[in-house]
Amino acid sequence: MKTIIIMMLAIITLATTACASKDSFTINGTITGLTDGTEICLVPGSTHKQEKPIATTTLSNGKFTFSGQVESPRMFYIQLKENSGVIQVMVENGVNATVTSKVETRDNNGQEWTSFSDTKVSGSPIHEEFLKKMAFKEELEQMFMSKNEKHKVISAQIGEARMNKNKILMDSLAKTKEYQEMAADENLFFKAAGEKTKQAVMDNKNSWWGPFLMLQSMSWFEEEQKEWFANFSPEAQKSYYGQIVYEELYPETLEGKQAPDFTVTDSQGKTLTLQELIKGKKYTLIDFWASWCGPCRREIPNLKALYKEFATKGLEIISISIDKDNAAWQKALQEEQFPWPNFLDKSNIADAYEVKLIPAIFLVDSTGKVLSINYEAKHWKKK
Repeated sequence: MKTIIIMMLAIITLATTACASKDSFTINGTITGLTDGTEICLVPGSTHKQEKPIATTTLSNGKFTFSGQVESPRMFYIQLKENSGVIQVMVENGVNATVTSKVETRDNNGQEWTSFSDTKVSGSPIHEEFLKKMAFKEELEQMFMSKNEKHKVISAQIGEARMNKNKILMDSLAKTKEYQEMAADENLFFKAAGEKTKQAVMDNKNSWWGPFLMLQSMSWFEEEQKEWFANFSPEAQKSYYGQIVYEELYPETLEGKQAPDFTVTDSQGKTLTLQELIKGKKYTLIDFWASWCGPCRREIPNLKALYKEFATKGLEIISISIDKDNAAWQKALQEEQFPWPNFLDKSNIADAYEVKLIPAIFLVDSTGKVLSINYEAKHWKKK
């Protein structure tokens, strides 16, 4: 991945010019609903990484411009520096794209949440092609919304029972006809989503579009996707997006190596390094999770039981949330009442650990050496 990033930085030189030649691209944008001086960022997209901006400019009279060069077609995200929401724009050299959008900012439990609407991208043929190839996602989105509407009553009942931690009610609801129908429809939806996504990818197996669509359509890859990659043409495999897919499917393991160091900030504003956190501990579990992750929340009781029994014997747990919503994270902390240190990932720690799917738990020893990856708490007593 480092090679790809270096290559990316080498081939993209950004400036604020008004037009694009055949050897460069330009994105001219107009955004309403923002004040002049607002920082607008250009970020590499569809990489499964928390990429940093490669260019930043400021809004002037509601307008902004980015320009540069790319080696091959690229997806970029236009976003605000501090808030959520992105505008997707595909470009290649020779493109002079125009983007128009309006922004809405609302309060979400004390946090500003930004979204773009009425977005239009013109002047980029490669972007038009992208929209056509992604049309199957719109069909899936309609299926998803119809499914949710059909089962909104039982879904709300299950959600309320889960929020109240009423296991008896949850078990009772799970035996109802409504729940069984919802479960069946969910299985049908996910089957259809898998089939349509694979078809879209395989229809483009001979070009960079194949691996790009994998990255664009899927949040993570499983063993099955190795077969997809094997069916790609050499051109597709060696493309920019092909290399990213390959490195995700066949990552270098951290097991047996030193855990990547990191620095976090506690609730008192004190900065702490990994070495400071594990000092004096025999073993440490580094737990990557998120408030919205069901499997993560279900693993917490196992971790608590483990911590209760072994904390006095040299075990430490460090939980690092990849939440984007600070309020949601804080709410989860109040609900779970963790007895060990908890931090919010503000410096791409999860990327350094190549986390693709959560919960992701790393077992390290007193020196910071990684002993096991995706460790399960229930196996601790076997060690």
